[in-house]
Amino acid sequence: MVTLINKFTVHGDTAEFEKVWAASSEFMRAQQGFVNFKLHRSLNRPDSYVNIALWETVEDHHRVLASPEFAVHIKELAALATPEPDLYVVVLEGTPAK
Repeated sequence: MVTLINKFTVHGDTAEFEKVWAASSEFMRAQQGFVNFKLHRSLNRPDSYVNIALWETVEDHHRVLASPEFAVHIKELAALATPEPDLYVVVLEGTPAK
């Protein structure tokens, strides 16, 4: 399992960014190896979003990034926000102490 963490700084209308994001997420959700995502919006900086997405493998994620269909989606998002993506693996995990 690999985690994509992608911070976006929106340059204009956040409602438009969320609309484009929702359309793009439908494409991602249909891809082989996609597990799930959560898009978070900062309470202190409303122009700042973080996407946390799980993929089965690095190769699954890279395959999608190389597709012509993805290029269309990222172009639309990049027109509205600056992305800062990176892939991560879990090294520690915690649950509530009893």
